[in-house]
Formats: sequence, C-alpha cells, structure tokens
Amino acid sequence: MSGTTIILAMDDDSEAIRINQILSSSNYHPLTVLNWKNSQWEKINWEKKNQLLISDNSTPDLVDSTTLDLNSVDLILIDDELKDNTYFKPILKELNNSNSAKSIPVILITSNSDCNDTEGIDLKENEIYLSRPFHNRELLLTFEIAFYKKNMGIALKKSEDKYRSLIENADDPIAMINYHGEFLLVNKSAALFFGCEEEQFRGKTMWEIFPKKHADSQMKNIRTVIETGKSHIFESVTLIRGEEYYFSTNIQPMPVKSGEPGAVQLIARDITPLKKVQNALEKSEEKFREVFNNANDGISLHYVDNGLPGKFCEVNDVVCQRLGYTREELLLMSPKEIINQETKEKMPEVMEKLNFDGRATFEAVQITKNGKLITTEISNHLFNLQGKEMIMSITRDISERKKSENQLLRILAGIEGTEDSIGIAMPDGSHFYQNQSFNKLFDYSIEELNTPMGPVKLFKDKELGRYIFQTIMNGNSWDGELEMTDKSARIFPAYIQANAIKNKNNRVIGLIYVLNDITERKRVEYALKTSEEKFRNLAQTAVDAIIIIDSEEKIVFSNSSLERIFDYREEEILGEYLDTLIPQRHMEDFQVKLDFFHQHDREMGNVFESFGLRKDGSEFPLEMSLNTWKAEGDVYTTFIIRDITQRKLNEFKMKMRGDIFQLMSQNIEEVFWIIDPLTGQIIYMSPSYQKIWGQTIETLYQSPRSWIESIHSDDKDKFISYIFGKNGRTIQHREKVECRVLRPDGEVRWIKVRAFPVINQNKEIYRRIGIATDISNIKDIEKAR
Repeated sequence: MSGTTIILAMDDDSEAIRINQILSSSNYHPLTVLNWKNSQWEKINWEKKNQLLISDNSTPDLVDSTTLDLNSVDLILIDDELKDNTYFKPILKELNNSNSAKSIPVILITSNSDCNDTEGIDLKENEIYLSRPFHNRELLLTFEIAFYKKNMGIALKKSEDKYRSLIENADDPIAMINYHGEFLLVNKSAALFFGCEEEQFRGKTMWEIFPKKHADSQMKNIRTVIETGKSHIFESVTLIRGEEYYFSTNIQPMPVKSGEPGAVQLIARDITPLKKVQNALEKSEEKFREVFNNANDGISLHYVDNGLPGKFCEVNDVVCQRLGYTREELLLMSPKEIINQETKEKMPEVMEKLNFDGRATFEAVQITKNGKLITTEISNHLFNLQGKEMIMSITRDISERKKSENQLLRILAGIEGTEDSIGIAMPDGSHFYQNQSFNKLFDYSIEELNTPMGPVKLFKDKELGRYIFQTIMNGNSWDGELEMTDKSARIFPAYIQANAIKNKNNRVIGLIYVLNDITERKRVEYALKTSEEKFRNLAQTAVDAIIIIDSEEKIVFSNSSLERIFDYREEEILGEYLDTLIPQRHMEDFQVKLDFFHQHDREMGNVFESFGLRKDGSEFPLEMSLNTWKAEGDVYTTFIIRDITQRKLNEFKMKMRGDIFQLMSQNIEEVFWIIDPLTGQIIYMSPSYQKIWGQTIETLYQSPRSWIESIHSDDKDKFISYIFGKNGRTIQHREKVECRVLRPDGEVRWIKVRAFPVINQNKEIYRRIGIATDISNIKDIEKAR
C-alpha cells in the first residue's frame, strides 16, 4: 500500500528493524515512518529494506510532537510499555477523542505476560493487541485487520453522514425516542410542527411535548416495538399547539449498545388533509345514507339493461318493508319482477319518455312477496354513474288515495252522466251547484242564479216557484209536475223533486232539487265525454324536491328538482333558512306542524300539507313528507316536497261534487242506482231504497237479486228488460216504465222507472243508471177518479 504513513514507537531497535523488514517486503512499501527515538520523532524515508534509522539523508528529519499532524498519519504501532509515556499519552488521548478528524488504528505490541493467557491477535474496542512473539504473517494480518477496521469506520461514518443528511432533509417528521420516552433526536420537519428548533427537544420526554392521553398511547406502541423487535405502522390523532393532526407513523427498532435502554426511529407522515377529506366523505355518505333509509317514500337504484330496467343495485328500508323482501333478495331482482302485466306493458313508453326528458312519472301496480297488489306512483330519474346508465325511482303508495278517487269518480260519473238535471242552492235560494244536465237544460250559469231566490226565474209560474222554494226552506219537500222555462224563454213540462238538506242538528243548510225534461231525453254521451275529459288527468303530480335542514332550520342540501319547483338554484338556497320557501302568512301553521313532529316519536309516513313560496313570490300548495335524524351531534330534518297544485284543484272539484252527491242521495225520495252492464252487479244503491222496497241495503248486498224478486210477477220481465237494456230499443225510445213492488210487509208500491246507459269514450256501455220514483199516491188518486 503505497503512500502509507506509520508512527512506529519501539524501545527495541532490533524489533523495529524486523518490523520494518516485514512491512518493506509487503504491499505496504515504500513507507514513511515516524519513529520515536530519544524522546522525539524522526521522519525516515526508507529506501533500503534491511536498514533501520538510515535515510537517504545523513540526518533524519525531526518532527515536533506538539506540531504533529495526526491527519497525515495512517496507523500507529507502539510498544505497549510506551502508551503511558509523557509525550506519547496526549497523542493516544487525542486519537480516542470522538471528534478526531479521522479514525487512526492503534496496534499495541505486548508481551505474553501482559496479555495474560491470550496469544496472537486480540481486538479490544478501538485498539488491537499483538502479543510477542509473533510471526511475520501475524504482523501482516494485524495490519490488514487494522486497516479493515479503519476503512469500515470511514464507510460507517459516511453512511451515518448520509443517514443524518437524509433525516435532516426529510419532509416527514422523524424522531428517535428511547424506552423511557426521551427524545434522542428530531429533524427539522418535526421541529417545524412544534414551531421550535431541534435543540429544544433535547432532554425532553413525550409527556412534555404531547397531552398525557396521546403520549401514553404512543409510548405503548413504542415500547411494544422495542420489546418485540418488530416494526409497526399505525394511524393516530394528536394535539399539536391546540390543533388536531392525523399521522401515519412507522416505528422501527434501533440498535443500541449493551446496557443502554432500547430506542426506536419514528417516521410520522402527516395525513391530516387526507383524513379530513376521508372524514368529510364518511360524514357525507352517512348523511345521505340517513336520507336514503329514513325517507318516507320507497327509493331504489337500478341499472338500465338493453333499454329496460335492469337489476336493483340499492333499495332503502321502505321498499323492503313495503314489498316484504329482504334487501339481499331485492338486489338479485329487477323492477320487472315486482310489477303486474299491465305495468310491464307500459315500460317501453315510460323508458322512451325517460330517455327523452330524463324524468318520467307514472302509476304502477307492484306485487309484494305474498302476492298483494299495491298501487304506486313512481317518479323516475335517469342519470349516469361511472359511465353506466342508472335510474333512481321514488315510489309512493297511493292505494288508499286511488281507491277513494276511483269511488269518487264512479259517483261523479253517475252524477255528471245522468239525464236528470240536479241543482243545489244555499238556504236563501242562491244557486251553489248545478250539473251538466242542468246547464244544458236551462242554459243558465251558476253566477246567473247565484242570488237569493234566483232560481225562481226557471219557473213559468213565478209564484209557484217562490212557494216551492219557501216550502223547502222551511225544511219540507215538494215534488210534482209543472212547467219550466229556459234562458231562451222556451217552456217545457218537467217533473221536479225538491228537498231540504239538513245537518245533524236538523238545521236546513241547503236545498236540492232534481228535474227531468219529460218531453225529450238529452243524450248521455255528450255529458259523459265532457266528464271524462274533465277528470282523466286527475292524479298527476310533479317530480319531488328534496331538502335537508339543520337544527337552526338552515338548508344544507337541496336536489335539482328544487329549482324546477321553486326556481331557486342550489347555490342560491344553500345556507338560507327554511322560511325562504314558506309564505309568511302560512309560517306559523307550518312551524306548529314542524314542532309537533320534532317533539313526538313519529313513524315513517309523516306527511302533511302546507304552502310553498317560489322565487318570483308566487304561492302554491304542497305536500311534505319529513323525517328527523341525528348526525355529528346535530339534528337534521329531511323534507320530500311535492307540488300538489293540480291535485288540490281536482280534490276540491271532486270533494264538492262528492258532497253534493252524498247530500242528494241522502235527501231525495227517489231511488238511484248504478249497475255494471257486464256482470249485472249493483255498484251503488241510494238510501231511499229502503223506503220503497222496505228492505235494507245490507240485505240487498247479501242477496243481490232480492230487489228484482220483489217486483210483481206481471211486471218482472218488463222491469228486467228495461233496466238491463234487453228490449233492443234505442235511447230515444226508452221511455219510463211503471212497475209494482211487493214489500216484505205485504204492501204494494207503484214505481215509475227511468233507466239509461252510460257510454265511455270508446262508445261502449260503461254503466247503467236508473231512478225509481214512488208514484203510489198518484195511482191511488187515479184509481179514485
């Protein structure tokens, strides 16, 4: 090894010569040797292998020990007896200093007695002992070991420097902590988190830096790693300068010297932004999951498969409860498997509208797991999710409403389709209602007759008209034939039956009368057509809006339908109070209803009606279903809002006409019935049936043919043929018939029967309607003449 400088300090010149010869014949030639002689260093440049202390100069160079540059020395080989020498001791002390410029190996040559029982080469910490006597090979091997240790030390120092540079420049906080929680080292990134310098961590423990709860938790993980010797990665939250931080921490065990407490290297990655986003997503998902599963309506998501509804991918609790399936069962099914055949036939048309408009609302009949049929109103919305077409369906059970509507429609069809002219007035005689037949018969509007005793103008004999009205106002009834006049002054004979409408306290609250033009029958088809056109779109509703409010009643969420219904964009309405959507004059009533649902434990189905306020200031009626739920320590309320303007208009019309029909059927003396032409079953029979037939309506429904069996045998065929339309005559020739009724008490009553068919838009007979008038008194008078 050329260029090597060695300090050789030997008392014995012959041993020094031998060592020089061994080294000169090896790879360490030529050597520059500083030899200790006469209490001073001599620098010898060797050129001859077998000469010692002989240089190329006559006089060796002297080196002052006080100015000796250890950085130029590569190895020291001394006699063990010289290590305590007054001049040599400071050099060894400087070599042992950890801050020395470089690591210089030291070889001490000892006698056997000095090494006790040890022979050969002995490694003790930073020094290498070579015992006498030694062979050439042992000396060279010792040199090899010494330089190997030196090179390893240099490599280790470089590695440590790189490691320290890596730690100091790392973006992640890095610290070394021992078993007792003491900080051995922190890098700049860790110090920056605490707003201080690295030096300020020296001597401090985990409990001085972190709150006790967090320090205890982290030290538990640190000690586990030290005790097991296995690395561990965990996530934790801690407080730093009063703020919450989330870290993903990698704890690795560190090598330590024997007897020292164990330590770890801790690399903490700040995942606070990621954790906040993750927490926000989890809270958002939790919030929408609450909305989804706590909605009062059924909500489902399903794929689109070849232009038709595919399998469900999500359903809420309402759908499961309503249909009787578990969520797992429904997720293996599609909407086509829970609807009847009639609804299936609608699906292509519904999907066409859905693809064109993105939304479609329709009525469907769903089939539960046990086979029950449920009439529903479904609002569908088409959207894309991760490149796939999906449909969200909001389903509302309208079975009860549909049943009421169908019953009311049947009654209204009967009223509006009858040839009898029906009018209703207030107690002072002001007209309140008149059916289509009345309008066509007299050509007067309700407004023209809506004055006290206004309908008197319909009578040719005005005095008789006033008498009849006064009789009814006094709570009595009147019936008979007389002459009437229409708006064009046409006079025609008519039969009228008039009655007072009374409340439960027997107080007159209205007047009702039924008139028949007995000179000509009005065609029924026109009235039916008008009626059908008027009511065919009765049950249409808008696509629902959904909003969520917090405990302060501020809107924190709204869907796109809110803009369509209220004209507010999402950015305009978020953060606004709920009363932005409610008219001020309805706010008190709305708040009472809202407080009621908040204060009571209500089940699903919290639906109430109120009024909405659009952005332009216009008001409209609405139906709300609401549910209250808790999240993040706050109380939220979900509203599903439906614009019911059209329904309210239809309900008002139907309720008014339904009340009219009920009042008419309960107060007129004539018997009124509706028959299904296909089955011959009675759909409706008015309460007056019992007065003429002498039997209850319950008895009639238990024995449907009892009313026909009560007809006198001589009149039965004529009666059956007439009411069921079996005589083949046209409507124009179907005049009234007179028949006898044999009552159970033996009394015989004469009735005059008028019957006619009701035709639908397909010109098919939809219903058969009949009216029976008791003419026994007239017959008795005729018999007496």
